[in-house]
Amino acid sequence: MSSQRKIDSARANGAKSHGPKTEAGRKTSSMNAVTHGLYSKGVVIAKESSEQYQEMLDAYIQQFQPIGPVELDLVEEMVAAKWRQRRLWSIETDLIEDQILIQTEKLDKDYSDYDPHCPLSYAYAALAESGSLPFLTRNESRLERAYFRALKLLLELQRLRKSEDKNIQKRTESQIRPPQSFPLPPIHHDRPQRETRNGARETEHEKRKRLT
Repeated sequence: MSSQRKIDSARANGAKSHGPKTEAGRKTSSMNAVTHGLYSKGVVIAKESSEQYQEMLDAYIQQFQPIGPVELDLVEEMVAAKWRQRRLWSIETDLIEDQILIQTEKLDKDYSDYDPHCPLSYAYAALAESGSLPFLTRNESRLERAYFRALKLLLELQRLRKSEDKNIQKRTESQIRPPQSFPLPPIHHDRPQRETRNGARETEHEKRKRLT
């Protein structure tokens, strides 16, 4: 799918949306106006699409639903790292393709026949010798570490926040819950009669007579 088709598709899908349904979603949506066009100026370079970068940022925000500036910053770090990583992929592809053309011209000049994979092999060897590929590899590894570090911190913050929200909810429910009532034992109004030695019930008159 071409870039323009991706943009058109994203616009069409966005037009079908009726907005966020949850409170967290509404809070996140209210922060989108802050992120639009602000971070992209420090990440997107000339010839790159700010619109595509914003689509990527919006997709991450929609998935992770960040709450507060700290969570939002971590999402932005992830997107910026991934965007720069993809830029390195594009640079590597361009360098290899250019070097393949250079090596093909040399091979055509020096040899009448050679293996089709030779230009690619010579291209990698030339780029490695120049330091271009090692430079790209080091930077890609650095961006990958930055991406997963931000992801780990984001997930941990959200786990702690959700755990705290549950604790607050439980405390609130316990405060408004009515006290539990226990059944009272039955009250017997008739005094128990004392048994005599022969097992007969002692009457009240007999009891008073015994006591006197």
